[in-house]
Amino acid sequence: MLIGMLMLIFQGIAFAETSWFTCKVELAGPGKDYSSVALTDQSETPVFTGKWFTLPADKSREMLAVALVAINTNKQVVVVVDPDAGAYPEISDIYLLAGQ
Repeated sequence: MLIGMLMLIFQGIAFAETSWFTCKVELAGPGKDYSSVALTDQSETPVFTGKWFTLPADKSREMLAVALVAINTNKQVVVVVDPDAGAYPEISDIYLLAGQ
């Protein structure tokens, strides 16, 4: 009975999850309390456009360096993030995409 009630309550609700996205870095830089990047998903039907994401404090410098290299070389990045996790979701991983 409880399971049936929960199914009715959550029917039609999409639960966001962490995924891999290939992105263009629009903006990147340090802030007062955290570093952030604005990204645009490069898929055929973008999940987000110009969305702001934060970088984890313990990897902020390294991740910001990757984002700045992407801007400077006009390359894309691949990120691991849940784009629906709050107003400014935190990126868990970022990689520079070669061969563009």
